[in-house]
Amino acid sequence: MKKLTLILCLTLCGLFVIGGATASAAGKKPMDREKAITGLYNSFLFDKEELGKYFDSGISYMELKKLCLHAYAAKKPLAEVAALRERYVWTRVDYLLGLTPEKLAKGELEYKADRLQRLFGLDKKLTTKYMKLGYASHQVKRAIFISRHCDKSVEELLAMKTRQQKWGDICEQLGLPRDACMK
Repeated sequence: MKKLTLILCLTLCGLFVIGGATASAAGKKPMDREKAITGLYNSFLFDKEELGKYFDSGISYMELKKLCLHAYAAKKPLAEVAALRERYVWTRVDYLLGLTPEKLAKGELEYKADRLQRLFGLDKKLTTKYMKLGYASHQVKRAIFISRHCDKSVEELLAMKTRQQKWGDICEQLGLPRDACMK
């Protein structure tokens, strides 16, 4: 019974692997190659041809994204991280790259702040400040966008956001169009 419960729990979380794909991905169409490669390139700035080579080898999008994040955080070439991953589990890869949980978290935070600056022109120091306070990068981005259209500070807007209170609802409360959080 415990084994069945564990499998059910892992399946619902999308962590149970069936034939190389997660159970949640089983039955879904594979991700579009160009969309995946372009998305990873825009996020991490690794060479598109190299990303394509790994994607074409059968590595899932999520695994490739994790490879990119680890290479970014460790400041190592993607090929080096991919070679380690072929041989070892992630905990061993992290150890060999010198990535403690703290260093990996710092690298991920830096990657997200760089990405917000590069793609949306948001101040890296400002976004880093709020992400260090525990806010997700997408929440920070939307709060900054809304703050440009009203007299509320980013802090006030982040405090308004709850699971029940959606960004569109917050925009309407402030007399803004629902999509003000997107511009």
